[in-house]
Amino acid sequence: MDYPLPNFDKVLAAQTDSSAVWVARGDALARLGRYTEALDSFDEALKIDPNDCAALVFRGVVLIHLDRYQEALSSCDRALEVQPTHSEAWIFRGAALHRLERYQEAYACYAKALGVERRSLWQRITQALRKLCP
Repeated sequence: MDYPLPNFDKVLAAQTDSSAVWVARGDALARLGRYTEALDSFDEALKIDPNDCAALVFRGVVLIHLDRYQEALSSCDRALEVQPTHSEAWIFRGAALHRLERYQEAYACYAKALGVERRSLWQRITQALRKLCP
């Protein structure tokens, strides 16, 4: 699908202080596989609003596509500082860690994204005993 990028440029000419427009432009570029340009758009959004969680997450996704996994991890970490329960930030943090071959940490991120708290066998037994013997 071809997105009308000139329309984004017209909007940005009139309203360059909107991080949302930069994020939308970056999303359109990423969907076209134009990752370097998309990254530039997300960086522009973050200049306007450094706490734009969507821009931080999208930036992480694009960096993964560009094989820049450590930077992707940093972008997702920053998104999680802004919004600790953002499931997509956890998913893409996990993807970056997976690409860095840090598998245990990656799986923990996926579990966080799903809202699953992993517990050891000992923790589950202890919890079950506390329920039986209050």
